[in-house]
Amino acid sequence: MLLWAARTAALGAVGVALYLTLSPDPTGAGLLPPWVGHLGIFAGVGVSFALLRHASGWARSRLNLLALAVVGLSVTTEVGQSFTGRDPGLIDLVFDLAGGLGAMFAADAALGRRLRGEP
Repeated sequence: MLLWAARTAALGAVGVALYLTLSPDPTGAGLLPPWVGHLGIFAGVGVSFALLRHASGWARSRLNLLALAVVGLSVTTEVGQSFTGRDPGLIDLVFDLAGGLGAMFAADAALGRRLRGEP
């Protein structure tokens, strides 16, 4: 059950990230500063990937592949924005990576401690 929830969360987080970063005028755009949006969107992806690793029982070494997936998604969405009438930016990419990778590694460490029964 947890595995299906983790898979659904990961797919949902990636879908939301694609919608919000590639839509010409996504719902809610402009409500928050852009950097907050980029951090938050990709933090959701990172946390869901960490949950997926633990629910799947993958070794810690798989975290490198998940990190590569976060990098790929971040770069792809920034490049893809040039085809949707939006302005891709290097600073946006930095916030995408900081949110996604930071949240993924932090969540992975927290989940690891929690599953081992540590406080």
